[in-house]
Amino acid sequence: MTDARPKNEKPPVAPTTGGQSKTVEAIDNRLIADDGRTGNRVVAYRAASGATWRYRGKRARVLVMLARRSEGVTQHDTLPWHTRLGGTIHAMRDDGLTITTEIEGPYRHARYRLATPGCLIKQAGNRQSAK
Repeated sequence: MTDARPKNEKPPVAPTTGGQSKTVEAIDNRLIADDGRTGNRVVAYRAASGATWRYRGKRARVLVMLARRSEGVTQHDTLPWHTRLGGTIHAMRDDGLTITTEIEGPYRHARYRLATPGCLIKQAGNRQSAK
C-alpha cells in the first residue's frame, strides 16, 4: 500500500497539551482598573505637560512596559501576546506620545523607548491583589 500524499507534503500535526502558557503579565494590579466592561482594564499615563493618555488591552500593557523599562521594549519582550508591536507604537505616536526607535543588532530589530516625560497614574476603582 502506498501513501497518497505527495512526497513534499508534511503529515498533519497533532495538538499538544504539554507545557504551560508563555503569556507574560506586564501590568501591575495597582495601576489597572475596570472601565465598566468585563475584562477590559484601563491604564493612564500623564505627561509633565498635563496631557493624559488612557489605553486598555495590548496598548495598555505596552504603555506600562515603556514607562517602567529604561532599557526599552523590543518585539521579543512582548511575545507571544503581541505580535505586531510596531503597529501599536505607530498608533501611540499618532495619539501624541513621543517614542524613540533605535535599530540594533545584526538583524536590525527595533528597540522602543518612551521619551514623553511623565508617569503612570492610578485609576479610580483600582483593586489590590489578594495574593
